[in-house]
Amino acid sequence: MGSYLKHLKSIVMKKIATILTAIVMLFATSSFASDGDNVTALVKTAFQHDFSGASQVDWEKTSDYYVASFNFNNTKVSAAYNEDGELVGTSRKIASAQMPLSILLELGKKYEDYFISENAFEVTNEGQTSYYINVDNGKQVLQLKCYSSGEVDVIKKTKKQVVEG
Repeated sequence: MGSYLKHLKSIVMKKIATILTAIVMLFATSSFASDGDNVTALVKTAFQHDFSGASQVDWEKTSDYYVASFNFNNTKVSAAYNEDGELVGTSRKIASAQMPLSILLELGKKYEDYFISENAFEVTNEGQTSYYINVDNGKQVLQLKCYSSGEVDVIKKTKKQVVEG
């Protein structure tokens, strides 16, 4: 049973990583995005229904998703849709102070000796919202995935190179 749960968790994590990668890739390549010519009518209709007030919409087609990058209520947002026009995830850059209080309290306890980045990414995937933020203690940078419950997972550790002068 434990092996099955590990396998299932691995599959779910891969899907989440794929969606997150698609959304992050869109932020990185939005200047190369198209005007939506490659987007199906089904996806465009779903997008217009979900985000009727969106402006400056650019589209990117990944292997599995259509990703829209747009302005919505004065905020830059990305939304990923599958081929069936179903919204599978959204992402937006927020001030770290906008994260839930449970996360801020946990970061304050666990990472009190770290500088907490001013900005975070709020990612919603399959109804679950998580937050990605970097913390830095001068020796290493940690990329964290935070959950509304206050749980925090370290996704990536990067040691800083010490430059001696």
